[in-house]
Order: sequence, then C-alpha cells, then structure tokens
Amino acid sequence: MKKQRTIVVLGGAQSGPTAAARARETDEHAKIVLIERASTITTAAAGLAYHLSGEVTSVAELRRESAEMFRDVYGIDVRTGAEVTRLDAKHRQLEIGGEALAFDSLICALGAESLVPEVLAGASNVFCFRTLGDLEAIEQALEAGKRRVAIVGGGFFGVEAADGLLRRGAEVVIVEASARILGGFAPAIAAVGRDALTALGARIVTLAKVAQTQRAGDAISALVLESGERIPVDLVIAAAGVAPRTALLKNAGAKLLADGSLAVDARMRTNLAGVYACGVCASVEHAVTGKHAAIAQASIADKTAQIAGANAAGAKLKMAPVLGTAIVRAGDVACARTGLPHAGVGKGVAVTRVHAPSHDAWFPGASPISIELRCDAKTGRLLGADLAGKHGVDKRVDVLATALVGGLSVEELAELDLAYAPPFSAARDAVNVAATVAFARGVRALAPSELLGARSQLSVIDVRAAGTTPFSGAIAIPLGSLRQRIAELPERGQLVFVDDVGRGAYLAACIAQQHGRTAAYLSGGLRSVALERGAE
Repeated sequence: MKKQRTIVVLGGAQSGPTAAARARETDEHAKIVLIERASTITTAAAGLAYHLSGEVTSVAELRRESAEMFRDVYGIDVRTGAEVTRLDAKHRQLEIGGEALAFDSLICALGAESLVPEVLAGASNVFCFRTLGDLEAIEQALEAGKRRVAIVGGGFFGVEAADGLLRRGAEVVIVEASARILGGFAPAIAAVGRDALTALGARIVTLAKVAQTQRAGDAISALVLESGERIPVDLVIAAAGVAPRTALLKNAGAKLLADGSLAVDARMRTNLAGVYACGVCASVEHAVTGKHAAIAQASIADKTAQIAGANAAGAKLKMAPVLGTAIVRAGDVACARTGLPHAGVGKGVAVTRVHAPSHDAWFPGASPISIELRCDAKTGRLLGADLAGKHGVDKRVDVLATALVGGLSVEELAELDLAYAPPFSAARDAVNVAATVAFARGVRALAPSELLGARSQLSVIDVRAAGTTPFSGAIAIPLGSLRQRIAELPERGQLVFVDDVGRGAYLAACIAQQHGRTAAYLSGGLRSVALERGAE
C-alpha cells in the first residue's frame, strides 16, 4: 500500500488555503495540515475596500470559506492561532509551540509584512489595509465618528483604501513620498487616477514624508511633514508597501532574491528539498523582462498557489511567466496595466499614446480611454500597455494581455476582430485605434516630454479648428485649411503638428510629409501634455 503523504501549508490568507485545496484535489489520501497564526483564515483579502465603501455589506461575505469548511469539505486539518518557530529542512520537520510536525512536502504561503514607517510605530490608531482584522479596526473607528484619515502611501493598497473610504464619506489625505501616486503607471495614466480621486474629495500630497507625529496618549492626532505642514488625523492607514515574510525559510537555508522573495523554479520549488512557495512571498518570472521578483497581486498569488499545491501532492505542473496585469479603481475611473512597465521603456521601444472613445461617441455615456502602448520599434511586437478611463478599461487590458501572450504585433492587433455594438465599443475599437497608430510609421510620433524638451528647435503647427495654442510662437492652421495653406509652413527644420488628442495632428503630418516637408506629430495630443504636466 502506498505510504500516506503529509503536506503542511504555512499561511491561511488566500494563497495558503488555495494551495491546500489544490493539494487535496490532487491527492485524496494525503494528510494535509494548514497552519495560520491568526485566529481565522481568509480567501477574500481583496474585498476590504468594497466593504468600506458599503458595496459589500457584511464582513461575513468575506469569510465564506471558513476553517470549518476546509475541515468538512476538503478534509484538511486547519490549525489557527498556531505559529511555526523553526524549520529543519534537512529532516523535514517543523516546530510549532514545542510540538514537532514531520512533513513530506511543505508549502510556504506566509505572504508579506506591511511596511509601517518607524515614525508611526506604536500608535493605537495606525492600521494596515491587508487583513480582515485591519478592516474591522478601521470600521470601528469610522463608526465611532473618526472621519479624518491619512493614508501614507499612494500605491495600489493606498488608492484602494482611499477609494473605499471616500465612498464611505471619510475625509482622506494621501501622503506619497514620490512625485505621483500609482507610480508604477505611466505618468499620464496615473494622472487620470489622481484627478478622479481628487474629484471624489481626496487631497493628495506628493513628494512628502512624515517627519514626526503629534500624539494624544497612544494615538496620533496629527502628522507633521518634512515641509512643516501639519495634517490633523483621527486614524492613519499605513500603505507604504510590503516585504515578503520569508525569515523562517531564510533561517533554514532557503535562497532569497534581492527583493526578499523566495527564489523558486517553474514548479514553485525552493532550493530546499520538498519545500514549495507561493503567494506574495514567492518570486515569479515576468514574461516580457524575464526578471524574477515578487508581485503583490491576488491573481498571481492564486496561480502560484494552484501550482505549488498540485506539485506538493505529486503533480508536475509548471508556472507560466506572468505579465503583471493589474487594475485598480480610483473614483469613477479604472487604471490598468499589463506587460513591460512604463519605467522599463528604453532604447528600441516605441511608445504610442491615444485617447479613444469607450464606445460610439454618439451613444450616451461615451468617454475617452487613455492608452499608452509600448512595442518593439523594429518588429512591432506588443510589449506592454497602460490604460485609464471610466468605461471598458477592464475589457481592453484583458485583450492586450492576451495579445501579449500570443506574441501579436501592433499590425496584427490593429486588425483584431473585436465585438462591436454602439453601447459597448466603436466600429474601430479603442485597442484597434491604438494599435493602428502604433503601426503607422510614415511619420514620427513625438512624446510630450520630447516636444517640451526641444521646443526651441521645433516649429509647432496647431491644427485645431479654434482656440488659443498653449505654445508661444506656434502657427495656427486648421486641419481643413492645411492643403490650401501648405506654403505657409516653414520650409526648413522639423515641423510638429499638434491637436487635442493626436488624430488630426497625425493626418496633418501625413499631408505635410507628402508635400516634401519633414513632419512629426504630438503623440496623444495636448491631452497627453496636460496629463503628463499634471503628473509632475
């Protein structure tokens, strides 16, 4: 008779329970033990903001998959309130409060620690935003009438918290150390999210650090920034980032990457025999850059948990490289990204910016989707994208993520047959529009930063029908009159055509170039200039 396998899973937040369940599906006869140091397990940490906003009305909705359910349905030995103090990887043994537990396979799903700035440490009204315990504490404070909230950190966690709190009626200030919130996005896309949060009532302070705090007893009553500004608060949410929780495995000899995450292979195996890792504490390979790093996203954590759980139970699955596809709600807009990040743009990468309608402009509710596409300048292969808008961003980012996996070029993406009906898209979808512009290589596309940086060497032609041009010395020639007034264009030097969103400027550049002039156009138009200036 085959020996019963013992599988131990460390961590009961999202990826741990998922790995344990997948291990059970793979091996019905294994002994599976799930260990969690908190009093409960959860698989719905991503729902915190939506409970704060009132859209999810009961915390119980976030606790559907309880320890009892895992015991009864999956036959898993769930031990809450327990913490492993030592791992002996060589002898495959754990110590839990003086008790020894042997294993055949171990899955580390310990997640990550929230980074709390030292200046905030020890205060009773400072909370993180990652667990149901955090949620309940914040909820109690709000119900007690504490409405002034400072969020330290403007990344994904900070923006999600701000969105939920603003919808709840709280007074929110976001304090961000860098030049903009949502720093992983292209500046113009981040600016769309910032403007939407501001419209919802948030105050956003960038290039700001908390230098000290004023306290009333054990609670913080005000944050004092390095600038000297004082921000009165009732509660503070620390959302300055996370660090993988890997000390236990590190002490046992596990290899870590520079970001502190566990180095694993495609089967989610660490360098320790029989030890797997998944979730935020484990590294993953990026499909475009080829680099390995931790990526704190629930969808990626779930995939790694599926692989680790199955393989710990005897399967031989492999984790595919990821794209880092992500989306976050900020007020009435969504910001999304996939593939090569904006920060990864370098030599050989072409960038295209467009602002295309979410659906037919004549159908009620149409709004622009701002898109930045990044592709290989030689082959046209799609490398990455950032998007923001009120409607349909989720659909478009998923199309682009699928195109990335398929290795599509922007030429192929431009011809992609996507669903059309006036309430849902335009006959030429926003994705088709962006790809068409990216593929059109007849004239040079100038980024807003290039135009602003070399303004004195360029002749700017504003082809809008009316309005005052924001560029001193620019020549105003409406697009409809350009062919008749072509002689008015400067005969020497680089011409750059501008309009609101780039389409008319592109057409003007085509006309000028076919009349023998050296022409370029402003990618994304003046809207992109305004957004990028606003993001600084």
